[in-house]
Amino acid sequence: MTVLFAALGAHSLWRVVTARQAFAVTGHLCHLGMNLVMVAMVWPWWVRLPAPPQLAFFVLAAVFFAAAAGWHQADALTRGPTAGSRGPTAADPRPGHHENPGTQAIHAVMMLAMVWAVVVMHPGLTVSRTLATGHEAGRGHHTDQVAGQVSGQVGDHAVAHAQLGTWSTVSGALLLAALAVGGTVFLVGLLRHLRGGGSVRGRAGSDLLASSAMSFGMAAMCWLMLAG
Repeated sequence: MTVLFAALGAHSLWRVVTARQAFAVTGHLCHLGMNLVMVAMVWPWWVRLPAPPQLAFFVLAAVFFAAAAGWHQADALTRGPTAGSRGPTAADPRPGHHENPGTQAIHAVMMLAMVWAVVVMHPGLTVSRTLATGHEAGRGHHTDQVAGQVSGQVGDHAVAHAQLGTWSTVSGALLLAALAVGGTVFLVGLLRHLRGGGSVRGRAGSDLLASSAMSFGMAAMCWLMLAG
């Protein structure tokens, strides 16, 4: 996972440098931050990084991509279908790939998955939720034990893997499924792009490959979090 997301981070950095529009630069910056945090998340020292900045970054990134999806969908409806058009899909490998509402929606799901991961996995937020919900009233010993683990063993992933509640488990499973579907959609788009004479060395092909790898990689991480 470290190698995968480090490589994806390098791709995002390259796309930040080569992008021609501010919108595209913003999107690739969001993915650069996501890939860097994913690299950190697989290591014990991730729990030493403050959670609020990560949470704020990914919430804003999710809002950005969701707004982009809505904007492009409204624009597509306003312009109407062209003759012989099959309608926009996230797998469309055209140069305007990033103007596709389906593409932006999948990217928004990626950022929501990061929000979920930080909320349910970071020990600081886990203990804060435990104290805020008042569970210590009936489980004082358990709360003290968790708080002691966080203060004394902050590098231990066992702290981050606190028991997931029903909401966390169900929402995580839904995000996992959405990420797997998104990865498949991007993979189909890449295959179409290659069959049409495209290459993974270009911007469109590399974006489809990177998006598919990000989706499947994050789905795998969600699975490990749910199973852990």
